[in-house]
Amino acid sequence: MKYQSFETPRCKIFVDMQETTRISKEKCIYCKGRLLCGLPECPIFEQVKIQSSVELTDHFFGPSPSVFVGWRTYPRVYAGPLSLPFEPKDALVYDNPKQWYGYDFPRIVDLRSSLVRSKEKVNVNAPLGEIQLLALAKTPPDIEVTLKKKPTFTIVFSAIAQPMGPSGIIKDLKIADNISAEKSVEYVTSDEINARDAVNTLYSSGIDVYTLTRLMSAGLLGLKKKMVPTRWSITTVDNIIGGNLIEKIREFPLLDNYIVFSNTYLGNHFEVLVLPQPWEYEQLEAWVPNTFWTIGMKETKIIGEHETYYGRSDYAIREGGGYYAARLACLELLNKLKRQGAVLVLRETTPDYFLCVGVWECRENIRNAVKVGEFSTLNEALDNISSRLHIPIEEWREKSVMLSQTKLDQWI
Repeated sequence: MKYQSFETPRCKIFVDMQETTRISKEKCIYCKGRLLCGLPECPIFEQVKIQSSVELTDHFFGPSPSVFVGWRTYPRVYAGPLSLPFEPKDALVYDNPKQWYGYDFPRIVDLRSSLVRSKEKVNVNAPLGEIQLLALAKTPPDIEVTLKKKPTFTIVFSAIAQPMGPSGIIKDLKIADNISAEKSVEYVTSDEINARDAVNTLYSSGIDVYTLTRLMSAGLLGLKKKMVPTRWSITTVDNIIGGNLIEKIREFPLLDNYIVFSNTYLGNHFEVLVLPQPWEYEQLEAWVPNTFWTIGMKETKIIGEHETYYGRSDYAIREGGGYYAARLACLELLNKLKRQGAVLVLRETTPDYFLCVGVWECRENIRNAVKVGEFSTLNEALDNISSRLHIPIEEWREKSVMLSQTKLDQWI
């Protein structure tokens, strides 16, 4: 999607915002820091103040668990390694959200604020060799970094990517270790294969979405081998894998019963209802007052996105990357069951959701959801779900496409 502004609106949010000089708080739950308001910085993110957990210098040595590619000023963007200025017991955990499940906000912020983002301006069509080598590594290699000046401490939050710690401009960068890559990764990244096939091949071989995001960002996947901003690569990987799983799941037999899964983590409560009917997906989000994106709102707002059996051709603008992250987790669930079904996700935020740490939270929340039970009728399943929701099920029904549809088989 091209950069949007008030002068070149490309979505309904922008059109609405042009009519007023004051930004409605309700717009924030759609935007989630993507700067659809036209402001240079998100005022909500700007209010978050975090203290440094590491001593910062302009020269340091330590492991680099990942790389980061920015999106502003695309196609000339800031890119470089994420590294630690000390030797930890486990460097991988600093950039692996799969390991974070169960951590609270302070622990997650402490991990991410310890990483220094060393960067330089590059053209996405000419990826840096050092960045690609670091992205290939199956274990974090040690690097030696000299910055042009000592970085000041900042931490950048995003609705899509994980929080980012202090940053500085690279003066000199040296990789101190030999790089070793997974055999499947080495094979695919050196072959002439399009990005979609590369992602699906590696995912099928057991490479997780977080590694795939890193490889795509560094410009190691696809025929053109272009670098991709990290926040874009996260959703792209989720969408590519999701699309492939949808094709597989359409071939599976239908479920016999309604199945309910449930989980709560980081102030987000998820109810996942799997229905015994052809593939369809809907995700509703209920944003109560005084959560991260709803400070100042007085009433609960329910927003939603939906796709039919045939999928969707447009971007899920109302929910953004969280839609694709949650959908992937649901598709993984159906793939594990070897059954086809329609999925309705109900996400209810609480005031405990006071910090935005990225869409991985949606993905891992559902991946770790507990199976509550199986039910023979839709009403039984909804009664069970409603017992764990603060918002009455009738309000969800009013907003849901799937629940408001009259199914032919209900009349047979």
